[in-house]
Amino acid sequence: MLDWIRRLFGRVKTDAEQEQSPSARMAEPTLSQEAVQASEPTDAFAAFLPFQIRPLQSGDLSKLIRIFRDAIQVSTAGHYDQQQRDAWSLAQNHESLISLLGDGETVVAEWDQELVGFAQRIQDSINMIYVHPDSARVGIATLLYQHLEDSARVEGLSRLTAHVSLTAHDFFQFMGFNSEGEEQADRGGVTLTRHLMRKSLVSN
Repeated sequence: MLDWIRRLFGRVKTDAEQEQSPSARMAEPTLSQEAVQASEPTDAFAAFLPFQIRPLQSGDLSKLIRIFRDAIQVSTAGHYDQQQRDAWSLAQNHESLISLLGDGETVVAEWDQELVGFAQRIQDSINMIYVHPDSARVGIATLLYQHLEDSARVEGLSRLTAHVSLTAHDFFQFMGFNSEGEEQADRGGVTLTRHLMRKSLVSN
């Protein structure tokens, strides 16, 4: 809680943190089609934090790689072992991530002018949601997802689909998705269990 309050009021840094540049705390990515997410917000003050959701820019790409890998290695540790996390985070290289992010709609989250998360939708598929573990539990994933859902509604889509990690299952369920069962994804010969989830955008 004290760390959360520290970040709330200007994200005051310790001496060690001040010596480390913002880019050094993010790191290099890779790509997979599971949506991964740190836990949902638990603090009522999250709505007042200085978040900004905006479209992806070319200068963001090197920082998103770090977010991708750190989110997998740290945030999914409760559901996947080290071998699975390594295979997942290393399944793609820098070039393939850049290529994939060029498809569909990709948005990023900035907190105090620092990139802390990103999300992508390709047609009716929520392809990725990643938030850096240092910025988890304050609502960033919700803002990223809601932006993608809103744009899908504007386009007239009737439903959204996501291949969701075990870590992200509860988040997507909270956002209105229903699981249609577990499935297995292969990453470099290593198997990871995930959920196929869908959400209707049509009012009953």
